[in-house]
Amino acid sequence: MLNTGRKASLIAAFAVVSMLGLSSGCSGFFVNPTLTSIAITPNPAPVQVGTSVNLTATANFSDGTTQDVTGLATWTSSDTSQTFVTVSSVGLVTGIQNTTSAITVTASYKNVSGTTSVTVGAQTVTITCTSCTSGNTISLSANGGAGTSINFTSSVAANWSSGNSSIIAISTTNSTSGAGTLGGTTGTVTITATGTSSGSGTLQVTVNP
Repeated sequence: MLNTGRKASLIAAFAVVSMLGLSSGCSGFFVNPTLTSIAITPNPAPVQVGTSVNLTATANFSDGTTQDVTGLATWTSSDTSQTFVTVSSVGLVTGIQNTTSAITVTASYKNVSGTTSVTVGAQTVTITCTSCTSGNTISLSANGGAGTSINFTSSVAANWSSGNSSIIAISTTNSTSGAGTLGGTTGTVTITATGTSSGSGTLQVTVNP
């Protein structure tokens, strides 16, 4: 049989364990959340020769919390020879030479990794006329004449301009949607969307009587 001192010690230990169990709830004692993934932004990450972009690595945990691990992660690049880009220890990517294909940049933290796609050079900007009636044409009379809205979309956020505002006026900035108006004059006009990051695209639009 246990002596009185031994019994007292066991009872005290059991009380402490019980209190810890109650304070920790049903999930157990001090369970640390598990690191589930690493997300890198921006993704994709376009950069031009001689310029840099700061990448951010965010750790996602099983309990829904996040942590910025940009300065804690190990950064590597598929361009191991550093011909096209360099990547610093804190995720700063610098363009050296235009790429012919995307480069994968990886951030690793506690055996979990995330990636982003890096290209060096001007982006390709594609413009679509969403208000044109057929192809890249629009009928002036069928759309109410001067002041009638005409809309465009681009593949990236862009600053918009028109080569002839008397045909189509447009001045939207930093948007994938270019909102213009018919100027009341017929003819063909060049609409330009210049990417806010890099690159530009043009579209010839004909306004018919």
